[in-house]
Amino acid sequence: MNTDLGPNIRKITLLTIFATIGLVVSGAALLQSYNLSQVAAQQAVSNAQLSLSMLRQKEVPLLGSPSAHITIIEFADFQCPFCARFAKDIQPQINQTYIQTGKVNMAYVHFTKFGPDSVTAAMAAPCANDQGKFWNFYNILFKNQGAENSGWASKDNLKKFALQIPGLDTQKFNTCLDSGKYASLVQNHLAFGTSLKVPETPAFIIEKSDGSNVDYLPGAYPFTAFQALIDKLLSIQ
Repeated sequence: MNTDLGPNIRKITLLTIFATIGLVVSGAALLQSYNLSQVAAQQAVSNAQLSLSMLRQKEVPLLGSPSAHITIIEFADFQCPFCARFAKDIQPQINQTYIQTGKVNMAYVHFTKFGPDSVTAAMAAPCANDQGKFWNFYNILFKNQGAENSGWASKDNLKKFALQIPGLDTQKFNTCLDSGKYASLVQNHLAFGTSLKVPETPAFIIEKSDGSNVDYLPGAYPFTAFQALIDKLLSIQ
């Protein structure tokens, strides 16, 4: 019996090997690129000296006491699924453990990377913030997040979401949204995140509120990862 696989089979085998090598090499290149982007972001963030007073000048919404010694800066997009995971699963634990106890405050930067629905949602959120309801709207948007750029964050839908917020003057909210009042703010936030070389959402800066002792955390890590960094900062006098 002839067991020679023949030239065609040998050719296919060689092509398979070369293809596998190509995938490994390209995967390694992508990983190296990803790691370099994270290093660049860490360096840019460390050099930026992002004190809370400077952040307030950029009109970022703040959750918690302005006098808290630690600040978390969230760079996020209301269309980002991992941002939604953070908002629903991790942020409530941080809020209960550290923000409500006065140890930490949290700022939000609109990093609108996903498309048109990202922008309309981001423009609506400051309209809620005008009435002290940003974080209520934040929770509602992530809870109702739809398919990317499917129109889920149309103006009509955003106005319906606003109806769910107790005490919100919806007429003022609607007027604000229709006017495009915060278009430039959203653009400025995106430019701010880009200047810090933030490569993706969500991304977090955890630091002393004077901008010192900076840590950079890219991604929706579990609560324990945030806890470790926050506790480390709390131990620094």
